[in-house]
Amino acid sequence: MKKRLDSKRYKEALNLFDQNFEISTDSTIDMAIKACTMSKAYQRGTRIQQRLSSKSLNNSYIQAALLRFY
Repeated sequence: MKKRLDSKRYKEALNLFDQNFEISTDSTIDMAIKACTMSKAYQRGTRIQQRLSSKSLNNSYIQAALLRFY
């Protein structure tokens, strides 16, 4: 996913994230939110946020990514 973000292939990164959401980590969630921010995929970012566990929502990196997103 990081390689796709680095090469600005945000939609590909988000598709990969969606396919593997059940095994996602806080790191990949952070990258997905950043991809939503960069690609202006606000609906998709909101959908990701709604699916997050309370543990992930308390992660400082995810919180910072969400602040930038909004």
